[in-house]
Amino acid sequence: MDFRTIVTTKPSEIKFSYHDTIVMIGSCFAQNIGTLLQNRKFDICMNPYGILYNPLSITTSVKEISEKKIYNNLDLKYFNDRWLSLNHHGSFSSCIIEDCLEKINTSIESAYIKFRKAKFFFITLGTSVVYFDKNTNKVVGNCHKMPSAEFTSKRLTLQETTSALAEIAEAIKRINVTAQIVFTVSPIRHWKDGAIENQRSKATLHLAVDEIERNYQQVSYFPAYEMMLDDLRDYRFYKDDMLHPSDMAVSYIWDSFKSTYIVEDSLKIMKEVEKLLSAQNHRVEATGTVEYKKYLEYLTSLKQSLSESYPFLSL
Repeated sequence: MDFRTIVTTKPSEIKFSYHDTIVMIGSCFAQNIGTLLQNRKFDICMNPYGILYNPLSITTSVKEISEKKIYNNLDLKYFNDRWLSLNHHGSFSSCIIEDCLEKINTSIESAYIKFRKAKFFFITLGTSVVYFDKNTNKVVGNCHKMPSAEFTSKRLTLQETTSALAEIAEAIKRINVTAQIVFTVSPIRHWKDGAIENQRSKATLHLAVDEIERNYQQVSYFPAYEMMLDDLRDYRFYKDDMLHPSDMAVSYIWDSFKSTYIVEDSLKIMKEVEKLLSAQNHRVEATGTVEYKKYLEYLTSLKQSLSESYPFLSL
């Protein structure tokens, strides 16, 4: 007897290797999987605007990067002694305006180079609820804990969501006609909106992705949402907040992601890189000991071996 409803994926007809560039944009799935790939020395462009949740903010970021937008003073706000962009994560903010602009524009410039040569764009949608700045009526990617009275919110209609995803696909096509685009829907519930509103928001995202997948040959879908909610439907697979996937759940989805999208040769290389990661994460209680000296020699040996066998790796 089967005691689970198992969600399986077919290997993608097009896969990526260590020689390819990958772009990860969106909410926590993009960040989690992107970090795993980055730690394993893949060429990753991960959330160049910081974590984004809604389709309109992701559209803004993709279009601005593909058009090489240059931010200036007028694009920033000053709040709580810091300069910030409502399109970006707080990590781009600074008490010095020039520093804030440099971080934003440097990230855009770097991402533009990655966008042009990327083989895959993985885009994770978190919610179809969006916030707008009352003063400009522009969509907001991050409210930066500013007073809620300065923003309005709404749930996008299916047509608005589908239109936003089409804009993303078109913007990517203009800069990189051969790139594969994979949409995912984050399984993390936006509980502050309530259970019913969260379900309607996620349903809107699913239907919009389905529509785009039908209309664009290079667009596909990865079922991280279904793996979490239909396969791993037990609270032992969640963190203490009962909303975010546990490390075990992320690992389970990661295993499926690997077998779906990474070529076999690179999976073999990745196992060797993971040996180095494991060694680097090993805790040595006392430095200056014989044991510590042997540990450093072992690390050096591993790095040298990897560099000689795979000179394309950035160790």
